[in-house]
Formats: sequence, structure tokens, C-alpha cells
Amino acid sequence: MENGITKKQSAMLQGIAILMMVYHHLFAFAETYASLLPFFNADAARQIAWFCKICVGIFAFVSGYGMYYALGSSRQERFFRGLAAEYRCVLVRILRLYGKLWLVLLVFKGIDVLVWGQPFAAGELPGNLTALNPTYNGAWWYVEQYAKMLLVLPFLDLLFTRFPEAAEKKKKWLFLLILAGLGAGAALAGLLWWQPLWELLLAAAKSMRISFLLVFVVGYLTARYALYQRADGWLRRRGGWLPTAVSAALIAGVIALRVRLATDAAYAELDFLLAPLLIYGLLTLLAYLEPLGSFLAWWGRQSTYMWLTHVFFYEWLHTVVKQYMRLDIWVYIAVLLASAAASLALRGAAGLFCRTGKRRSAL
Repeated sequence: MENGITKKQSAMLQGIAILMMVYHHLFAFAETYASLLPFFNADAARQIAWFCKICVGIFAFVSGYGMYYALGSSRQERFFRGLAAEYRCVLVRILRLYGKLWLVLLVFKGIDVLVWGQPFAAGELPGNLTALNPTYNGAWWYVEQYAKMLLVLPFLDLLFTRFPEAAEKKKKWLFLLILAGLGAGAALAGLLWWQPLWELLLAAAKSMRISFLLVFVVGYLTARYALYQRADGWLRRRGGWLPTAVSAALIAGVIALRVRLATDAAYAELDFLLAPLLIYGLLTLLAYLEPLGSFLAWWGRQSTYMWLTHVFFYEWLHTVVKQYMRLDIWVYIAVLLASAAASLALRGAAGLFCRTGKRRSAL
């Protein structure tokens, strides 16, 4: 952790998160569970699945952490140029994710209609294309969340950016104060005079899903202020064994605390504190397990398409075997393998399309 989270470590964390996500979606509401272990029943499977909801926090933290470095090449010495450059950077990343969503929607919804004979609800298409109302696949809700977090990021980044020229400092604070004033004015007007405006503001705040936005912000701040490097250095100066011991304690403590706190499958209120601690512990211990780290990094590289597709495979599997399907670990493995294979195929198709487009533009 001397140099922060590397690209490989980021992929490792995403690999852990996608393995958790698939488990969470399969077993969060399990009523029956088949296991070779007599003490591992449906209740235990649900508890593990509820804990695995922290996968969203891991994804959000890694996104915030990585975006600090992604914005580094966009930072300017002038405030408004910097704002424009950072928005170009985040919009490109948002469009890339939406491009993957649209590819998955085209292929997998096409299979639903052409192979499984499901009716095509054209009226639901806009909500799924934008991920604002993802009825085709409930797991797509995070596409909208990711876009919102990235759209907030330039304001956060420029809030902490120091501009060398006094004029640019004044522009920054004047711009941010105007935004804050407009927001406070709208809230006051809605609260005192126009109730629909107040309700709209409350709905907008709720739609930001503050629990996940906070994890994203903590990830960004952890990168900006090198918090992992500082913590790791402080521990190592007091004994080379101390980071390992602390990491093991952190992992055990986070698991125990979150399992005890979770009141339902969607619990995430304290993940902005728990996810960073869990991530530090995991990365410290995985540094001693290179083969496992490489294995997890491979899954991490498939994680985006796996997230976008795995629900389809579970639904198709249920359609094929219907009531004969038992919700057990073999279903989990089958969905993992199928969605990983789909990820490889989709990544290959997208890469071929990009290479073809580059060749045509070069001619």
C-alpha cells in the first residue's frame, strides 16, 4: 500500500465485489437452500447475502478512488477551464458505461423476445435506455447512480483544488457560493411557499442515494490525501507485522459489525465507513496471496458486463428448469460462469467494433 491502490488491486477489488454481487442477488431472499454442510441453511445463506450488499460500496469506493487520478490530466490553472475539462472527462466515462448497457440491452433483451417469446414493452424502453427505470433488469439501477456520482465529482474536486492566481480563487468561491445560495434559496422557497418544489428537492436528494454517494466521496478523499499510504506507513513504523494483524482484525470486525447491523437486504447506511476499512484489510492480506489476487483480478476485468448480464442468466435458468431448480451453490457457480463467458464475448465484440471503426476512419 506504499503507492496506494494499483490498477491490478483495483481489479482485484472489483473481482471480489462481483462475486459478492451475484451471491447477493441469488440468495438475499432465499427460503430454501441445499448444502453439504448441515449447519449451513437458508438463514445463513441470507445473512451472507445481506453482508455481500457491501459490494456496491466497494464498487463506489474504487470508482471514487480511481477518478481522483483520472481527473489529474484534466486539472487546469484556471477554474472554468478546469470545470469544462473535468466534465469532458466524466461525460466520456458515463457514455462508455451507457454504451455497454445499450449493447447488453440489445443482445439480451433481443434473446428474451426472439428466443423466449417474451412480449416487448416499448413504453418501458426509455426508462431502461437511461437506467432511470430499469424494468428489464433491476441490477441496472447503479448505472444511473454511477452517472450521478460522476456528475457531482467536478464540483467536489474543484472545491479542494488550489488555484495559484488570486483571480481564479475568487472565481471558484464566487461560483460555489452562487450554487450554494441558489440551492438554499430553492429549499427555503419550497419549504415556506411552494410545497411541490420542496417535494421535488426531497425526491432529488433521495435519488442521489446518499449512502453510496458517501462511499464514492470517501474513495476520492482517500486517494486525494493518500490516507491508505499514511495509515500503512504509520503501522509499519511500529512493527512490520502490525499491518497484517490490523487487517485481519478489520476484516473480522467489519463482517461481524455489518452482519449485526443489517436489518434487511438493502442495508448500506454505514458502508461509507465499513467499506474503506474492509478494502484496506483485503488488499493488505492479498499482497501475500499473489495467485489468489491474480484470480480475483481476472474476475474484476469481467465485472462490468457480469453486473449487467447475470440477472438474465438466473432468470433463464429458472425458466428452463422451473420448479425443479434448487437454490444452491451450483446455481451460483452456473450463473458466474455464464455471465463471465458473456463478458468475454461482449468485450471481444466491442473491441472488434472499435478496431473496425478506427480502420474505417483511417482510410
